[in-house]
Formats: sequence, structure tokens, C-alpha cells
Amino acid sequence: MTVPIASRSQRWRVLRGSATFWVGATIVVIWVVFAIFGDFITPFDPLGTPADVLNRLEQPSGDHPLGTDELGRDVLSRVLAGARQVMTVALAATVLGTIFGTALGLLVGYAGGIVDDILSRILDAFLSIPLVITGMLALTALGPNTFGVIVVIGLVFTPIIAKTVRAAVLSERQLDYVTAAQLRRDNSLYVLFVEILPNVANVIIVEFTVRLGYAIFTVLALSFLGFGVEPSIPDWGLMIAQHYGFLTGGFWWPVLFPAVAIASLVVAVNLVADSVSQAFE
Repeated sequence: MTVPIASRSQRWRVLRGSATFWVGATIVVIWVVFAIFGDFITPFDPLGTPADVLNRLEQPSGDHPLGTDELGRDVLSRVLAGARQVMTVALAATVLGTIFGTALGLLVGYAGGIVDDILSRILDAFLSIPLVITGMLALTALGPNTFGVIVVIGLVFTPIIAKTVRAAVLSERQLDYVTAAQLRRDNSLYVLFVEILPNVANVIIVEFTVRLGYAIFTVLALSFLGFGVEPSIPDWGLMIAQHYGFLTGGFWWPVLFPAVAIASLVVAVNLVADSVSQAFE
């Protein structure tokens, strides 16, 4: 049983008429372009090799529109290049968490009974631990690396998404089309992934867009705390962590511009998520 075409077209009509959606989507697309084509757009080498110590901490100028950092690296180039790191990691982590969370939520919600009770209590236990603290503990054991950040955030998102999908499945399980499939003795996996999954897809889509915003913030928070990528890789959170101590000396630009990039991307993703959520209501 699939979502009616009229319903899908109506939702798209709501999104098309939403100024909030287009503002958010436009900003996200701009950062996606920077993430994909950053190597061809950046005016200088974002890695800053070799270091240009003679031009360290230069104020924004014609040569360096956003100034330079403590090693003489062009801030604009590093901000543009940093989009690839955060968007790749956040997107991969969100996809991983959505896949695992959806599968677990479908199984728990459809099984019901003691299986639902036990697994729900386990999920609640994981949800009681703050996201960033969980990530810090896991990455302390694994060490700072991109793959570890993706896996940790994806696994932390799994119970959150699973609980949401479970609630949707519990509602769908009571409907006639599920009862009819059970009376036909259809395979349980068939009922879950062919009958029920299309009807909870709207919940999954909304949850994915919301979690993507959280993933971006979490990736950058972990980087700021030193649990993200290697220091040489352009990363917005790491750039702020490396330079916030220079604010007292009046060197504001290496901190301000990565912070503006973070704010613009997180706000844009949240605008899209809010619009998608309203369209599916």
C-alpha cells in the first residue's frame, strides 16, 4: 500500500510555496557546490603548504578577503574547503543512523509484546545519555578519525530514529491493510518493507532532515573539542578551536567567518527541515 500520488503532489505544492524552504534550500545548495567543487573555487591552497608565516594573521584585504590565520593560510580557502568535511561526515552519519534506526523501528513496532517492551527500554537507556558526551566517550576509545565520527554519530542517532519509526509503525499496524496481509500469511519482512514502510516514509523523511541538522552541529562540536578530524584538515569547528584564543589580541577573523559558515548551514538545514515537517503534517 503506497502513499497516494495526490498526497505527494500536495506536499510538493506546499514546499514550492514556502519561502522558508527556498531560502534554506538555496543556502544548502550553495554549500553543497562549495563542498563538491571547493578544490576549483578556493583562491589559495586550503592546506597552506608550505606555511606562509610572513603573512600570518593578516586582516581581511583584497588579496585575502577573509584574512589569514596564524600560519598564513587563507581563511576564505579554508572555510570553503571545510564545507566538504562537515557535509560529507554529517550526511554519511545521518544516512547510517536513518538506515539502522528505520530497520530497528520497523522490527520493534511490528513485533510488539515483550520484544517491544525490552527493546524500547534499551532504546530509552541510550537516549538518556547526551549525544556529545556519548560521542566523546566513544571517540576517546577509537581515536579522532573521520570514519569513527561517522559511525559513532550514526549509532547514536539509531535509537532516536528507531523510537520515532516505532511509534509510526504501531499506528499503521492497526490498519486494515496490515490485517489483510497477515490473513494472507504474507512474509513478515514483506509486510514490513513493502506494505508498512511506504506508509511511514513521510516520518522517516522528516526525521532524516531534522537529524541532519543535529549531525552537522555534533560533528562541529566534536571537532571543536578535539574529537574530530586531524588538525591539518580544513574543518570549521577545529578552526574556531585553534583560533578563539587569538580573540583577546583583536584577531577576530579566523573565528568569525567559520562561525558564520556554521550558523548559515545549520540554520538553512533547520529551515528545510521545518518546511518539510509542515508539508507532511
